[in-house]
Amino acid sequence: MVEKAAADTDSEIGRYILKAVTEGLSFDVLKVREGIPCGKDYYYELYRKFFWLLHRARQ
Repeated sequence: MVEKAAADTDSEIGRYILKAVTEGLSFDVLKVREGIPCGKDYYYELYRKFFWLLHRARQ
């Protein structure tokens, strides 16, 4: 369910969101270690969308 919500969030950024929620990584760590290809504002917009999709999937 978590992996599907991440994939449904965004085809490219979803893998970074999945890594963040399963490994407890912040955006700054993702930027330095993983080279996430987006800015902080866009990332957190998708991060919130991920949790919204996950919430809907659990209902």
